Amino acid sequence: MLPEVGTVSTPVLALAAGSVAVGGAGAYALTTVLRRRRADDDDETFARLRDTIAGLESVALVVPENPSVDALAAAIGLRDLCNQWGVTARVFAEDDVTSDDAKAFCNLFDVSLDVAGDSLDDFDGAVAVGGGGTVPSFANRPPVVAVVRHRPAAVDHSLVLDGDDAGATSTIVARFVERAGRTPEQDVATALLYGIRAGTREFRRVRSREDFRAATFLQEFADQGTIDALRAPGMSGETFDVIGHAIANRERRASFAVTNVGTVPSVSALEEAADTLLRLDGVSSAAAFGVHEDTVVTACRADDVRTSAMDVLSTAFDQTTALGGDADTATARVPLGLFSRVSAEQQSTLDDLIDASTRKALFSAFEQA
Repeated sequence: MLPEVGTVSTPVLALAAGSVAVGGAGAYALTTVLRRRRADDDDETFARLRDTIAGLESVALVVPENPSVDALAAAIGLRDLCNQWGVTARVFAEDDVTSDDAKAFCNLFDVSLDVAGDSLDDFDGAVAVGGGGTVPSFANRPPVVAVVRHRPAAVDHSLVLDGDDAGATSTIVARFVERAGRTPEQDVATALLYGIRAGTREFRRVRSREDFRAATFLQEFADQGTIDALRAPGMSGETFDVIGHAIANRERRASFAVTNVGTVPSVSALEEAADTLLRLDGVSSAAAFGVHEDTVVTACRADDVRTSAMDVLSTAFDQTTALGGDADTATARVPLGLFSRVSAEQQSTLDDLIDASTRKALFSAFEQA
């Protein structure tokens, strides 16, 4: 696992104390030491990843169910690195992609995402890219050889590449691309740059200068026109209506916002509604829920680095609930079961029950986050 930036050696602590006494010169020296130390850590991590993957003939890069754009971009960057190392790489998703943003991203970068399943048997190893929570095992067919994600990951694995100084998984992969010492292809640079912008919410949620530094490195090689196209994807009339319901039915407590959009035509419309709530002034975390195909679906978004969308949903609902996503964006599904068979006369009562119980569970989970 990457050494934490916060772990500082005794000599560095001594230098820090000296910097207080000497002023500017000491502070500059401390910054230089820390910067050099981080560069050494990055070199070591990059070498471990390269040596692990280069020893394989083929690798599956697996992003979470309904992946974020950041995870998809990071997978594209890793695929390019694998090709440089002479390893065949292909991107898979744990489940279907439903988000309009993710679909637009895949279309623009010609990414064909198959759902991870029996087809993974043909690969020598798998790399889990992005996401949060439990790392998929794929029944060890193939074995997971590395985990790459920007949130610190408390997982038991020999090669976890995370970083508490990165606001996006794409930032970590961009550093690896830079370490490789080759000019990135335009599509790779564009994908990673947009991944950083999406993962950090247009740099509103950066963790350190590393996000800016990685973006600066990529800027020279990226296609700004493609990024502009991704920032303004088309929106269907159905999605527009769902967003209207979300704003009208919203309830806010402190910086948390929750809304019920009723029956939705697609999960992607629900996710757009959650994204919209997050743009409201003073809102740092949001959840939108509704009914889709006899299932109560909840999309959660966390703009505050202290809040994990995955933790909120796992706290709000039973652990057996279908849950996917990462610390920034997550989705939970609760089947209605027998309640889906209620009569038309009882439907209004069921709707009220779903609304009250789901709002209560979400606000309670937000307060515990």
